[in-house]
Amino acid sequence: MVTIKDVARESGVAISTVSNVLNNVGNVSPETTKRVLETVERLKYIPNVNAKYLKSNKKNTIGLFVSSVQGDFYRQLVQAVHLQCKINGYILNIYVSNENTSEEIYSMVISSGVEGAIIMNDGLSDNYIDRLERLNMPIVFIDREYRSERVSSVIIDNAYGVAQAVEYLAKLGHRRIGYVHGVNNFDEKARFESFKATMKRLGLEVEEKFMLSGYFEEAVAYSEMYKLLMRGGELPDAFFCANDEMAQGCIRAMTAMGVQVPEQVSVVGFDDSILAPFYRPALTTVHSPVVELGSKSATEVIRLVRQEGEDHGICQRLKPSLVMRDSCKLAGD
Repeated sequence: MVTIKDVARESGVAISTVSNVLNNVGNVSPETTKRVLETVERLKYIPNVNAKYLKSNKKNTIGLFVSSVQGDFYRQLVQAVHLQCKINGYILNIYVSNENTSEEIYSMVISSGVEGAIIMNDGLSDNYIDRLERLNMPIVFIDREYRSERVSSVIIDNAYGVAQAVEYLAKLGHRRIGYVHGVNNFDEKARFESFKATMKRLGLEVEEKFMLSGYFEEAVAYSEMYKLLMRGGELPDAFFCANDEMAQGCIRAMTAMGVQVPEQVSVVGFDDSILAPFYRPALTTVHSPVVELGSKSATEVIRLVRQEGEDHGICQRLKPSLVMRDSCKLAGD
């Protein structure tokens, strides 16, 4: 078994330096950090911080690596992953990284000592995914499509959900449809690409002046919509917002400026958050199967750990569904 002493010797550094690199502490130079991580990868050293597990050589722990735990989406996700782990006799450890670099996220994963990892973090770049893969650790990504021998992905089919929403607005007679962007991550990219593709397929123009940036936050969407209304001029028939919080921000801004929803402008969100039915008007939105996402990702990483079923990773797409409430109406009614 490769030990931390082996890594230190091969890297030409002290054991404490290796520990600092793997635990993301201390003042270690970028050059030394790079050399240590490359040695870890080459020797396939996977540290385990739990002495009990070292003795039994059976960790029975799954790691969930996310960039946030705030909001209804993450609450549902964590609960679903935890339940599936508990049913299968695994402990769930949660690791939160926000503004960390790819190298720091990579270090966090390999130093966690978990037996399998579920990762939802856009900050992890492709070359570090390749490095994780070479460590032969069972991994399930829930924020990107990726499949290899020991890596699977379980994702929400954003393109399908957005297409449903835009088609619905078009059936209501809406021809000019605006879009409110989130942050530039996997979900946002997939949702906007589907929006543009669906608009083109329906023969509708994507008008740049009706493209707003809400960064997935209600307050930002409110501010951007308020600015648009203050400038005056025409409005589109409807807005598609890349999440529910931004949809609510847009509705509040329009209401404050005397624009009626849905009488003058229809609004659709995405996610079907716990508050969506209680907005005024109740929000028409695309329901994301977040509980299923958590449950299936946990089931899949456990399958990879146990080496059951397929002898390679798989990719699963989960279908969202449109939930029609009160924030949309027929054009001209």
